[in-house]
Amino acid sequence: MGPDPGRGEEAGGSPHPVDAEAQLENNVMLAEYAALRAEVDRRTNVQWNVVALQITSAGVIASLAITRISDIALLLVIPLLSYMLGSRYILHDYHIKLISTYIRDSLSARLHDHLKWESWKLRRIEADTQWRRWLTPTGWNPLHPTRLAFEGVASLALAAAALAAAYTWRDETPGWGLILGFALLWVLGALATYFLHRSFDRSSGP
Repeated sequence: MGPDPGRGEEAGGSPHPVDAEAQLENNVMLAEYAALRAEVDRRTNVQWNVVALQITSAGVIASLAITRISDIALLLVIPLLSYMLGSRYILHDYHIKLISTYIRDSLSARLHDHLKWESWKLRRIEADTQWRRWLTPTGWNPLHPTRLAFEGVASLALAAAALAAAYTWRDETPGWGLILGFALLWVLGALATYFLHRSFDRSSGP
């Protein structure tokens, strides 16, 4: 009795559905990787738009505040604005790191460790991003340019507002209501700056 052609085809063709399924899974994961990289690019662009908005708005408010000494209290808006925009920057940074961790620890493993960029980058920049690297574009400490754009500008606005108020009120003391309102806004701005500082410190991890 001759061989059954159907069985031969079944035996010979059985690996093909498996190969096709594996290829489909790889294609899906590669498409997921491309989508995640596009999301990282989008969030990075939004981050720098937030930085530009922070610098522009702080400059406009400071210009209005120093035009007339009576408007110096406008400087106290800057710390609150810095907190809101700085928190937005940190939120995008958190999601970018979350995507990188997912690619490194999950997606790359399922693709047989063929996605090397995330793990290589983490090893390469680990020494350069240490907190102790002051006055460098990589050391994530309070003197990092990005952090200065937020918490540095907020601290400067608080100091300028306090000095201007002391100078203005030296000769003519305003009513207690104005002093109390100014003090409350100043303390609120100082607290916002402090919490922003802590948020930036916590975001220094990989």
